[in-house]
Amino acid sequence: MAFNNNGFADALKEINTLIKVNKSVELDVLEQAAEYFVKQLRPRIPKSSQNGMHLRDALKVVVHDDHVSVEFEDWAFYWHLVEHGHKKASGRGKIKGRHFVQNTFDADGDKIADIMANEIVKKMGG
Repeated sequence: MAFNNNGFADALKEINTLIKVNKSVELDVLEQAAEYFVKQLRPRIPKSSQNGMHLRDALKVVVHDDHVSVEFEDWAFYWHLVEHGHKKASGRGKIKGRHFVQNTFDADGDKIADIMANEIVKKMGG
């Protein structure tokens, strides 16, 4: 079979490489992508007006047995209130959400996917 170098053979080779990813490479690449996301997210997190601990100090990457997650420390349980907004304690009015997590992922999601794909191809010998 003759190849005409139109790029499809190279794309097929990359796809076959991506399909055969082993678990350790997958977790390593996910951790790298999560670290990049944290690096991009941390400056976008609004800083509290109070002195003390802030949400940006609570951000961490956690590697579990079969997945990687970006989480806030337990004491920062209120991050979703800042992200999505909430009603005021008096019941009258609403605090508008800041959407820092969603905006960061929307802005950098393609870059994160590229980082993951490139690292998988590099680690799998592509």
